[in-house]
Order: sequence, then structure tokens, then C-alpha cells
Amino acid sequence: MRDADISIKFFIFIVGLFFMMQFVPTGFAVKEWRESELNGGWQIWVSATDFVKIQGIETSKTDVELGDKAKKPWLSEEILIAKVLGGFADFEFESPVGGEAYMWGRIADFRGGGQSWFIVLNSLNHEGEGLIFGTPGLEWQWVGNRDVPNSQSPTDLKKGKNTVRIAPREARDGVEPLFDVFMISTKPLEPTDADFNGARKRGLAVKPADKLTTTWASIKNRF
Repeated sequence: MRDADISIKFFIFIVGLFFMMQFVPTGFAVKEWRESELNGGWQIWVSATDFVKIQGIETSKTDVELGDKAKKPWLSEEILIAKVLGGFADFEFESPVGGEAYMWGRIADFRGGGQSWFIVLNSLNHEGEGLIFGTPGLEWQWVGNRDVPNSQSPTDLKKGKNTVRIAPREARDGVEPLFDVFMISTKPLEPTDADFNGARKRGLAVKPADKLTTTWASIKNRF
């Protein structure tokens, strides 16, 4: 009977471990996003606060005072606020296709124009391989790189995992640039708020970390 009990427990452990591994994140690192197929291409729309890593940049949650001052409506629940230089926000997502990429951002600032962001695809060299998005002013607008036709990224989209880095090019007290949503398209496309609102909402069905912890605790309690 003792050997039988051990065998049963081992079987439960293996099955539980297999079940647990089904919830280990293996794709999108962003939790929520939108997708569309406009202009014969594929687009992904990502909130600038759905980052996997952030350093030296505030959000409207961490700096509520500045967040309250930012003009609304936002398309995201929260926005990025760059108060100083040297910071960045990193993102990870998956694409069903690879090739040319065209990038746009919905941005604003507190100055009335003249500030800017870097955005770079699949590189950490945002100054050398990124695009520059100049802020239009207090009102939110979709902006691309004015010096690059169709705001085409110097680096391509990959089939599978991709990374994006956003970093302020200018930032100081009183003239902070703001970032709401970025869009990446496989075809030239100048986005609008209506395009974003019409895109399909996508998201992770479960929180992998939470499910992993719960499942592991359940397995351990059986032994």
C-alpha cells in the first residue's frame, strides 16, 4: 500500500506539473492589445503603459498630478510621462509575419510642441536605428517620422517575437512629452482614433504568474 500511495502521489505531481506549465507565458508579453488588417496589412496597437520594463519614465499612475493635467481623452487607461532624459520603456509582442514595418504613435506634450520621442523596433539603439516622433502640442495626435517616407522603421518586423523601445529625446520640467499608444503596421498606414477603436481587442485569458503560483501551491499541498 505504501508503494501504491507513492506511485499515486508521483502521478498527481507529474499531471499537476504538466498542467502548471500550460500557463507559463510563451507569447505576448503585453497583456492587452488590438489587431487590425487595414490597407491590406496587419497592425498591432499597444498601450505605451503595457511595458515589460520601464526605467526613468513616469506614468499617469506614478505621477498623478501631471497625469491629471494631461489632456483627455486617452485611448489607454494610463499614459507615459517623460520628465527627464535617459529613461526608456520596453515592450515585447509577437507578429504573425515578418518584413517591413511602419510605426506611428499617439503623443502630446505640455509645451505646445517641439518635444520628441524615439521609438525603435528590435534594437536597443534607439538613437541610431529608431524613428523620431515630434510632439504636436497639447492635443493628442497620431505622429510618424516626418523625414522618413510612410514612417518606415529602419529595422524590420520579425515573424514571432519582437521588441520595441520608447525613449524621450527631449524632456524637462514643464515640457514633458506624453505617449498614449503606438501602432506598428506591415503596410503604410496613417492611423486614426477610429482605426484604433475599430481594431479587435486581444488579451491574455489568464494571468500566468498568478495561475502558476496558485497551481504550484495546490500541488505542494497534496504531498
